Amino acid sequence: MSYPPQPGQSPNNPYSAPQQGAPYGYPQQGGGQPGYGYPAGGGMPAYPGGGPMQPPVSMPGQVVTARVLLFIAGSLWALSAVLILILGLAANDALDDIPGVGAAGGAALGVALIFFLIFGGLAALHIVPASMFGKGRSGTRITGIIAASVNALLPLLSLLGQMANDTAAGGSIFAALLWLATAVLTIVFLSVSAAGQWFNRPQY
Repeated sequence: MSYPPQPGQSPNNPYSAPQQGAPYGYPQQGGGQPGYGYPAGGGMPAYPGGGPMQPPVSMPGQVVTARVLLFIAGSLWALSAVLILILGLAANDALDDIPGVGAAGGAALGVALIFFLIFGGLAALHIVPASMFGKGRSGTRITGIIAASVNALLPLLSLLGQMANDTAAGGSIFAALLWLATAVLTIVFLSVSAAGQWFNRPQY
């Protein structure tokens, strides 16, 4: 006496062991490829290197170095502004005591005030963006690059002028080269991909 095939058994051999999975004619469930548009294994999308896409949680070393260099350059510009103003005031006081040259003292003070404003503006151009690196966005990064570019232009012009006039001295050349190198490093460190990721990171 034979019995009808049980679900999962072959109809030609009712005594065979039931097949695992869904009944005959039904699609298999589970396993297989992940759904369209979703990464395998779930989770967050990955970088090209294979790691999860995580925003930087701390300021990269290149950005920290660029920030320190901007603070140093801004402090030097601020110090130069104060010194030029002191020299202008001293020249004005000294020339006022000499008859007939009082106007020269006023002119010296006026020139000193102009340079005080220029140097003070350069100091602010460096210090303000450097102080905003923690919360700043792409505009802060661009402002830092502009400040470092201006800071690199001045020693470059100084070097070219000294070489053209054959007045270059060893100490002045070294100072100008050091000044130029720090400005170029600031530009490079603010242009690397790590700096771009830091300033474009999501902020909540």
